[in-house]
Amino acid sequence: MTDDWELFTHTVQAWTAGQLRKALEGVPDEFPVQVFIAEEAGGDTCDEQVVFSAAPWNSRGEKDAAPDCFMIETEFPSGEHYRRRDDG
Repeated sequence: MTDDWELFTHTVQAWTAGQLRKALEGVPDEFPVQVFIAEEAGGDTCDEQVVFSAAPWNSRGEKDAAPDCFMIETEFPSGEHYRRRDDG
């Protein structure tokens, strides 16, 4: 690792379903949902993504187990995009 990198502790509290419901109060049903994914913890740059799926989910991967969170899946919006070339 070079001297350009710094180790720090990033702390964030995950939202609950209730907080999300409250934030959506009064938002029209036809509004699209966009998510901005942080490129790094605590960073100020992000990539736009759109929500394409959402459902209760079992984050532990246990077959037939009860959901323990609500998962929102995202994808890049429609359009032309760049990606890194895989030279390996």
